[in-house]
Amino acid sequence: MRPFKILILQLLLFVTTFILVIPPLCIKLPFSKFYYVYNKKDDISKKAELLNTKRYDKSLAYFGALQPDSSKQFYLNMEKSGQLDLVVTIVSVKRKDHENLGYLTQAVARMDKLLKEDTFFKRKFLFICNVDQNPYGHEEAKKLEKYIPVTHRFHNFTTYLEKSPHKSLYQQHSFDTYQKETIDYMFCLELAHSMNPDYVLMMEDDTLPLPQSLEVVNFKVKWLTSFRNPPIKDFAYIKLYYPPKWQGFANEVKRILEVVAIGMVGTGCFVLVFAFRKKRSVQHLFAVFGAIYFVLISLLLDRQNILELRRLASQFYSLNISPGCCTPAMFYPKWVIPELLKYLAGANNKYHTDIAIYNFITSQNLTAYQIEPNLFVHIGMYTSIHKNSRKDPQEFIFFGT
Repeated sequence: MRPFKILILQLLLFVTTFILVIPPLCIKLPFSKFYYVYNKKDDISKKAELLNTKRYDKSLAYFGALQPDSSKQFYLNMEKSGQLDLVVTIVSVKRKDHENLGYLTQAVARMDKLLKEDTFFKRKFLFICNVDQNPYGHEEAKKLEKYIPVTHRFHNFTTYLEKSPHKSLYQQHSFDTYQKETIDYMFCLELAHSMNPDYVLMMEDDTLPLPQSLEVVNFKVKWLTSFRNPPIKDFAYIKLYYPPKWQGFANEVKRILEVVAIGMVGTGCFVLVFAFRKKRSVQHLFAVFGAIYFVLISLLLDRQNILELRRLASQFYSLNISPGCCTPAMFYPKWVIPELLKYLAGANNKYHTDIAIYNFITSQNLTAYQIEPNLFVHIGMYTSIHKNSRKDPQEFIFFGT
């Protein structure tokens, strides 16, 4: 094939890709460069609310098909069976203006289904940790109590943590918003730890685990503690969710290197496809075209969507050093929890919970990880902390959940 014909072929490939394929694809993909060009924010909000309603209805149908007594007994039997592998705690507080959104119901339904089908953690326990100051005013938690165990921080909590060194802290009622959030987190974490599991998974009531989450966590923990060279048995935690808006390409060395790596993959692919050309100068042209082609596609789709390719297998997920934000889903080994609680019980509970936890690992020189892509999605478009506060709606457009 003559160089001119090859040039025409590559030009046709570029036109087809960047005019006929990528724009329609980007219109449907949140965080892509064209998403807000073709979609209005109000329309995205309505779509996110519709998806939430469908998930909520599906969750209600799930509980409608359960036998309440046998569902709850599943966990009580697990608790009596001996050493627990995993305790999952769902920290919940009533959303005064948006309780009808059903975030907690969705989170419990999804995690309950996963745990009962899971084969990776043999002995597991799930409970709702109700930290609302009016515990029986949290109607959503009350409705779910017949299906899974529920504990209440502000009602007879001493039944659970009578010997806790932080008992006096848990008995206090007057805190600012963020201090209460941290002490609530402490209470639920200590309660889970008191059951002496190997691991504790702390999740907020507006997060959903993805179907493969427990399988991937189990694989990564085994890799860290047994197969990595050298193995790391004393990691502080694995963060299972990080805001997608901060997972895109950026002017950071690590992100720039990722773009360069993508360009090199494109170079290799184009040179390989057109390897029958003998002229080195022409092969150099293929290399440049390949790099530009792959880099442009990745930048237009953005990193959040490129990361989705890693979901093909557990081995493709990556573990990165954990950033400070955030705490919607955290996986702790039991050894670190007493020291973390002790740290948070000091003046550090006045910080935001995620910052206080991050300060703990940096002050103790501990290693913590963040997994990519996320194993949980955040469904809480309306926060429980800031009244009537709504977040960027594109963060809540996801399918297959």
